[in-house]
Amino acid sequence: MTAPASCDTGLRKFIITSPKPTRPTAWWTRDFRGTRDQVVEVRHWIEDLLPDCGPRADVLLLASELSTNAVVHSRSGEPGGRFSVDVEWTPALVRVIVGDQGSDKAPAVVARSDDAPPLGESGRGLLLVDELANAWGTASRLKHRWVWADIPWQARGGTSLEAPCGMDAAIADITVVRKAFPGISIWWGHLTKAWWAAIPGAANGLIRSTTRDSLIQTLANSYPTATPFGSRHMC
Repeated sequence: MTAPASCDTGLRKFIITSPKPTRPTAWWTRDFRGTRDQVVEVRHWIEDLLPDCGPRADVLLLASELSTNAVVHSRSGEPGGRFSVDVEWTPALVRVIVGDQGSDKAPAVVARSDDAPPLGESGRGLLLVDELANAWGTASRLKHRWVWADIPWQARGGTSLEAPCGMDAAIADITVVRKAFPGISIWWGHLTKAWWAAIPGAANGLIRSTTRDSLIQTLANSYPTATPFGSRHMC
């Protein structure tokens, strides 16, 4: 996995063939450096994606654990390594998918003894995933690996997503942006109340804007060869 755009085809193929509860209502993806400090960035990102509620706390725990495993136990943690995080939201379930650059060992739950810490770098951290997730699993191919975990949303009191002009309109326009600017993810921040774009590989890869139109204009200025919308109106 070198960048979101390069691993996107394999990842989406994996998502389609793995067990899924429903068609995704919303899907976001981001690329992160393979360093420990990026686990905190993953948490901040998801805190902005999803409204504050009990299920979001579970999603944050799972994403943190899977991201840490990617950095500690895969080639993503080597110099220049990277990992990806995808979040799929539906009213019923939220799925977190962490993609890394592979390892000689497959992720596995390791039984702990009474005197061993519950979490650590030996694989015991997946005990948390196994206990907390409604379901989880892995998929891999040469130098690529994905670990996914599901958390019930509505059943645990999760609230609906909201965005200016409505989530349906936001999701539709986000899809258009992905097609126009491959590798770039945009989202409405529930915590920051702002529109964001993440540009993989850039030194300062985040763009913030108060409106979706101004964010799109900034992206269009940065990528002048793209013609994202033509006469399409965005509210």
